[in-house]
Amino acid sequence: MGAPRIPLAMAKKPIAGRFSFLGLLLLTGLTPGSAVASSPLTIERALRMAGEYAPLQRELRAEVDLAESRALGASLWPNPRMDLSQERFSVDGSDTTQRFYSLSQEFDLSGQRALRIRAARIRTEGVRRGNEWTRLERRARVRERFYAVLVQQRRVAALRESLDRLDRVAGIVAERRRAGAASGYDQRRLERERAALKARLRQARAERERAWSALRALMPESAALPEQVAGNLRPGEVASLARYREALNRRADLRRLQVEARAAGLSRQAANRAWIPDPTVGLGYTTVDQPGGEGGGPLVELAFPLPVFDRGQAQAAAATARQTRAEARYRRLLDRARARVSGLWRQTRELDAATTEFRQQALAKSREVTKIAESAYRAGELGILELLDAYRGQLDARLRALEMASSARASWIDLARTAGGARP
Repeated sequence: MGAPRIPLAMAKKPIAGRFSFLGLLLLTGLTPGSAVASSPLTIERALRMAGEYAPLQRELRAEVDLAESRALGASLWPNPRMDLSQERFSVDGSDTTQRFYSLSQEFDLSGQRALRIRAARIRTEGVRRGNEWTRLERRARVRERFYAVLVQQRRVAALRESLDRLDRVAGIVAERRRAGAASGYDQRRLERERAALKARLRQARAERERAWSALRALMPESAALPEQVAGNLRPGEVASLARYREALNRRADLRRLQVEARAAGLSRQAANRAWIPDPTVGLGYTTVDQPGGEGGGPLVELAFPLPVFDRGQAQAAAATARQTRAEARYRRLLDRARARVSGLWRQTRELDAATTEFRQQALAKSREVTKIAESAYRAGELGILELLDAYRGQLDARLRALEMASSARASWIDLARTAGGARP
């Protein structure tokens, strides 16, 4: 007998087994990069990507560079002055020529220059504090928009699951109609409920896309964002009120106002010294040419302004007004922030506790009611209206729990931002 023939399919198996795992990945399009891009977006990753937004970084860097250039300008000495002059006159019919060569420099005798340097450097520190506050507010906006996407994503999922449940009920209704246990009214009532739910689902998807667009606006254009986000809506642990109130002392915008007040105070001190003249000292050489001889000698100059009219009154008044404005604004914002932190702290704790209680009681009971209604409808003990009412109750409870968790998270984000970025 001849050797048994191997089927063609079996003969091709070794060849198919030669494909490597990498080749299968390439065939299916699942490269390592695409796997990372398709993974859900987390809040940590969103914050990191938003922090790489180049236009904002360039703008903030330019603000610091501008302040540093002003500080550099305040630290520079006035340029020295070179004077060259010549006089020609006639004495007893003889022409005489006199030439002057001098180099002069203004000196800071009043100390205004040193005070202006300190004020300019302090203002640069204020710009940095302002940039810090800008970054903090941007991170808060990223958090708000990220969790808005998460809320809409879960809302779509809840509506989608509710619609799938109605599709399963449609099969039950069809079976009961064939058995003569259900009427055409049940089917029409169910179809109307499904149509209304589909409309709500499409609206939720539109709101989800709008939330995604708002989040993408804070990201670099080249950023590859996945289609899903992942995270926890609950705010988590809330620190003590004293800790949040203490964090206000480090809030960047309040510290910027303190810095502005200090800089204005130094500018006022400098302006108050304007009555002290800053002398200009010059050294040079002069020559005299006349018939019968020539000569020359050293030249010393001393000049200073007379503070008769302008003694820095306007500059001192402006600096005093800036200092008063910064101090008053600091006090006003601090008082408002303290009151707001107290309110947000209580609101966050109350909303979080209410969300937990609602989930444990109302949401859990709505699930039980739905199971009971489904069993009773199968047994013919309830009508379609009662079953649909149970479904609506469970969906409303789920959406309500989602809304409460979203409010608690939004309150926590506002609390952390108002406290200057404090984290529990």
